[in-house]
Amino acid sequence: MPVIYRCIKCGATVFAFLRAGQDYYGVPSPSELFVRVGSRCPKCGRDLNRHIDLAQVNIKIVK
Repeated sequence: MPVIYRCIKCGATVFAFLRAGQDYYGVPSPSELFVRVGSRCPKCGRDLNRHIDLAQVNIKIVK
């Protein structure tokens, strides 16, 4: 099951974990991703949040 982190402002994909074995470390937490990609969205420059509220998490089933 893919895990995709998107910017809240512009919807750009900041990071996509598409399959098991893609990365030695596995799915990064929001704080790990903050360190990996920096503190800003690469497309719009919005500041990224290090901590995510569960109300901001969207789960979609795509077939």
